[in-house]
Amino acid sequence: MTTDYTSHERDLVAQRLAVGQRLREWRLKREFSQAEVARSAGITQASLSNYETGKRDMPLSTFLGVVAALDVSVGDLLEIPDVIVVRASRIGGAVERLVARPELTDRLCSMSSGMPPPGRTS
Repeated sequence: MTTDYTSHERDLVAQRLAVGQRLREWRLKREFSQAEVARSAGITQASLSNYETGKRDMPLSTFLGVVAALDVSVGDLLEIPDVIVVRASRIGGAVERLVARPELTDRLCSMSSGMPPPGRTS
């Protein structure tokens, strides 16, 4: 029996396999066993094995538990280098204020560069 996958389904399978492979790589890099990561993430070792091999989709809550167990960022497992989770966090509030008041961003940038903010000579 052959299964015909649509292009979208093939992409999803490829993504699941890639995330599983990165999960396994990080686990080995951290020198953790599957049992240790699974226990810390609140899942079974068999489930973790299925996620690593791409046999099963990983629910978001499980994904976040595995991220915490491995002490990596969401971006590390998704291979997105600069992921910043800002929703409902202190940093999120700070970012919202900076976006709403560009003069604060200018001031912060000038402080870090040692240059006066735009429109000021000293």
